[in-house]
Amino acid sequence: MKFVLLFLLLVPAAYAQTRTFEWTDELCTFKGTYDSRKYSEAKLRNTARLLTPGDLTLSSVGATVWNFSEIAELDTAKLDRDYNAVKSELENLDIIDTPYWQGARAARLKEIEQVYRLARLTMRAYTKPDVLREYPAAAACKTKFAEPIIAGGDKLLAAWRAVNLDSQSKNSDPARLQRRFDEEMRSPKRLEFALVETMSFGWWNCANAEIEYDERSSNGEYFKEFRKLFTRVTEECDEP
Repeated sequence: MKFVLLFLLLVPAAYAQTRTFEWTDELCTFKGTYDSRKYSEAKLRNTARLLTPGDLTLSSVGATVWNFSEIAELDTAKLDRDYNAVKSELENLDIIDTPYWQGARAARLKEIEQVYRLARLTMRAYTKPDVLREYPAAAACKTKFAEPIIAGGDKLLAAWRAVNLDSQSKNSDPARLQRRFDEEMRSPKRLEFALVETMSFGWWNCANAEIEYDERSSNGEYFKEFRKLFTRVTEECDEP
């Protein structure tokens, strides 16, 4: 009788330790079965945010402009607020406490710090170009683009020409880019055009390429590791 009673008490407890967690991506809904003795639903949900490209990042930061008139709209104060908000949220997020996921948090924090540092300096450089020398990385980019931007005049125009030729080599209609360049070069505002294009397609693209972006959310690695937290996962997907 005691054995039967003990068995009846243990069975509900065992079932109570199994839970189902649901998450989604752009095409699919996933349902995973997990042991609630190991993880809480809140920890799983918070950890799942690291799977989403663009979440908990500064991916939408606008550090460059398309037109010279837009320089006045660059807002470093807003950038400061956005960075501090994302940084604080990421630091305090209650995620799965394993070396792997804590390392993922550290990698994301490193990424946003580097993006913030580059974005803030670039915004300031439109009106005070010599601040580009303060950037602690991207030495080749500083030589190739920052110094001509700081120097202005003919050096900036020469760098602009090189940037435009590089853009032409990657564009399906290089003749159009050449026509626009020739027209802008004849303009009395050619140094403004030169600054805008060299800053965006020269300096920013070059320095941004050296940032240590955490690509594991976009390449699927985090997703694969997240699935390992579950004993069983099912999925339902829409047609792409």
